[in-house]
Amino acid sequence: MSNKDNNWKITFDKFYEGYAPAFWKNPLSSIGNSGQANIMQNIDILDPNVLTQGPGLVALTNGTQVTAVNNLIKFILDKAVTANRTFAIAETRLHELSATAVRNDAVFPRTITNMVDGQSVALLRGQLYYFYHRATDGMIGRYDLATTFIDTWLTAAPPTGPIGGAVLQRAPHPVAVKEDIMIFGNGRFVGVYTQLNNTIVPQRLDFGHHNEVADVVFHANNWLIAVNSPGLVGNNRSVGSVFLYDGSAISSLLDDEVGAGLQRIGWLMVRNGTVFICYQDLTTIGGYKVGYISGRAIVPITSFLGSLPDFSQKTLFDNLILFLSGNRIWTAGSVVSELPVASSQLASARHTTAGAIAAPFGEVLVASRDGVLASLDRFSGFTTDAHWTSIIHPVGSGRTLAYVSEVIVWTEGFTAGGRVDLILQFNDNTSNSGIKTINTINTRRHIIKIDKGNVENLRVYLEFAQGSASIPVRIKKIEVIGSLMEQ
Repeated sequence: MSNKDNNWKITFDKFYEGYAPAFWKNPLSSIGNSGQANIMQNIDILDPNVLTQGPGLVALTNGTQVTAVNNLIKFILDKAVTANRTFAIAETRLHELSATAVRNDAVFPRTITNMVDGQSVALLRGQLYYFYHRATDGMIGRYDLATTFIDTWLTAAPPTGPIGGAVLQRAPHPVAVKEDIMIFGNGRFVGVYTQLNNTIVPQRLDFGHHNEVADVVFHANNWLIAVNSPGLVGNNRSVGSVFLYDGSAISSLLDDEVGAGLQRIGWLMVRNGTVFICYQDLTTIGGYKVGYISGRAIVPITSFLGSLPDFSQKTLFDNLILFLSGNRIWTAGSVVSELPVASSQLASARHTTAGAIAAPFGEVLVASRDGVLASLDRFSGFTTDAHWTSIIHPVGSGRTLAYVSEVIVWTEGFTAGGRVDLILQFNDNTSNSGIKTINTINTRRHIIKIDKGNVENLRVYLEFAQGSASIPVRIKKIEVIGSLMEQ
C-alpha cells in the first residue's frame, strides 16, 4: 500500500535538449535531464514543443541508378547558381540539379573522360569549376553554365586554360571562393586560382610530408585551412590544426594557427560569424565532436557517434548544422537562440554508403549508394525506422524501491494510422512493461496502466516501427507515476 506522501512522478519533456551529455560513453547513462536521450534513431526534435519520428526520403526525379544517378554523388554545390538550378559531382559524372529533379538529357549528366572519382565543385564569377581524380592524378574542369565544357581546363593552354596550370595531387580537394579568388586543398598543398589574371598556383602553401588539407573556408577576411598531420586513419594518433591565411592569397606565409591537438578534423563551417569545426578526439574511443573556434582554442559543444564526416557532408537547415556520420544525418545547434545547443540524430540516407549532403534550395538533399543501387533523395514525409530511449532514472534509494502504477502520454491529436509504441524498461533494462500502444485518434492524453513493483530505476523507450509514414505522432510529454515501497 502507498500513501500520498510516498507518491512520485517523473516528467519526460524538453526533448529539444537532444542527447544526454554522456550518451556515447554508456548506453545505461543516468546523467542528464529527463527529456534527453541516451539512444535515438531518426528522431525529429526540431519543433521544440514535441518529439516525433524523423523525416523520410523520396528520390528526386531521375535520381536513381535506373536513370541519371548511376554512382555515388560525392559533392553538391550548396547554393543555387540560378533559380532552381545547381550542380553536383559523382564518381564519374557531373550533374545538374533542381529542387525536385536530376537533369537527364543529351547534356546532363555529363560523363567525363578518365574521371574515376569526383571531388568538389565551385562557382566563381559565372564559371563552374569541377575537381576530380583520374587514375594517377587530379584535374579541374570548367563549365560556362551555357554550352562550353573544358574537362581538362587545368592543363589547357591559355586563354582556354589558366596560366601556370599543372596536374593536381590525387587527394581530397575541398574548395572555397571569395570575389575572384578560389583556393583548394591539394594533398599536402593549398592551391590558389585568381580569375582576374587567370593564374593558378597548385602548390601555393606546403604543409609538409604526410599532411593533408581537410577543408577550407573564408571568414573575416581570412582563409581558414584545416590540416591533418599525419593523414592517418582509424585511431592512430595524429595532430590537427587550423591555419589562418591572408584573404588576398598572395603570400606563401601563414598568419596564425589554431592547434587542435590530438584530433583529426573533418570539416569547417562558418555560421552567424562563428567558425564551427567537426573533429575526432583521438584521446578517447568514439570521441566525435562538433565545436567552434574561439581565439586559438576549440570549444566542444556536442558529441556524435559513427564516423568522421568530410568537407562534402555538412549543410545548414532550420538554423542547425546538419552533417553525415556514416549514413546517419545528425544535427548540432539549436533552432532558436533561446534554447540550449544540442545534438540529435534526425534521419538516415537511403543506402548504406552516404555521399554528399546539401540544401541549395532550402530543402535537404542527401546522396547514397549500396552496390549498384544509388540515389539522390530529399526529405519527404516521415520514417517509421525511428526509436528514442531516455536516460536511466533512479526511483529507489537505500532500502526503498518503487512501484510504477501508470504512464500518461500527452500528444497532439492525430488521425487514424498514427501510432507509437511505448515500453518502460526497468532495473537497467533487465525487465520491462511490455508494449503499450498509443494509437487512439483525436486524443491528446493517453493513460496507460502499468502495475510494476520492486523498481530500482527506469527509462522510457519509444518505437515508431508500426507507425505511419504520413501521419506522425507528436509527443509533448510523458509522465510516469508511482509510489515508494520499503523493502
